[in-house]
Amino acid sequence: MSVTEYLPAVPKPGQKSSFRQLWKGVFAFLIPTVFLACTSVPPPETLVQIGGFSREPASLIAENKAFLQEEGIRMTYTRVNSSFELMQGFVDGQFDVIHTNADNVIAWAEGQGLDQTPHDFIIFMGGRKGLLQRLVVGPEIESFDDLKGKTLAVDAYNTGYAPVLVYMLKQEGLTLEQDYEMKTVGGGRLRREAVKRGEAVGGFMSLDEELEQRGFYLLAQSDAYITSYARGVGAARRDWAEQNEDLLVRYIRAMARATDWLMDPQNKQEAIQVFREANPDAPEEAEEYYEESVHPDFGVMPRGEVDREGIQTILEIREVMGEMEAPLPSPDKYVEESYHRKAMASLGGR
Repeated sequence: MSVTEYLPAVPKPGQKSSFRQLWKGVFAFLIPTVFLACTSVPPPETLVQIGGFSREPASLIAENKAFLQEEGIRMTYTRVNSSFELMQGFVDGQFDVIHTNADNVIAWAEGQGLDQTPHDFIIFMGGRKGLLQRLVVGPEIESFDDLKGKTLAVDAYNTGYAPVLVYMLKQEGLTLEQDYEMKTVGGGRLRREAVKRGEAVGGFMSLDEELEQRGFYLLAQSDAYITSYARGVGAARRDWAEQNEDLLVRYIRAMARATDWLMDPQNKQEAIQVFREANPDAPEEAEEYYEESVHPDFGVMPRGEVDREGIQTILEIREVMGEMEAPLPSPDKYVEESYHRKAMASLGGR
């Protein structure tokens, strides 16, 4: 119905206009308009499909504290068992967004993934900084020299944390394929199983009770060799990001609010409870997970800022691996921060 249908007719010459009649017409127009505005139905939730090896701390908080829901986002999370499963699913559109170490994104963007095809991926937000990977080996390995002629289990041959392992052993005087070999088996659980079957003498993995009883021990830790590393970064296909700009900005905003909440010491006990409920099979690990999440060297990046220094480290490690050549590209080649800037601008005082 038009505005003129609600307003009283203009009086003819010589005809008196009633003040009461005028306001009656105005209210007749305003009341239905205000009612419709107040009873408008909110837009339905938008589904975002996320892939990764394990939930990021900020992701768990964003969902538990309803930051995602407040942005109109419903998330589904798929946990993968290998870098190939994650990245191929990303390529195929199974995942809209992935959270992984920047090495996977860079390798597949450069055509160094298993499909040997370059992809237009972007890193749109940071995750966590630093790296705490443990090189666990069997009792027959008493020193790095004992690794000569042996095989180590890795996720993927030239992506994931394998280049970090190659970099570490290079510092100890060992060269891949000359002194030792690597076998691709998949994620941490699969690496442990491969070691238990005798297919490798060790690898980056955690020590479970069986391995400890068999004499396996920690030979080295990655933080003794590298001081920065970009992991848990948020990545998307460029075309998807461009087509879903508003959704991506809302997602970043929710994740940024989650890091704010997580890094507030007053929320420590509640955060530990969130992590405990997320991993009911190992509730005793919740406090350790919290401490690492807020650690200044290994914790979450404030408000999901991109760790450019950590990306630079990865590029240098890939050069040692032989996957990249000097001069190395700038981290800017793989980063698109426009979405993050818009999210921060719209976050305001929240």
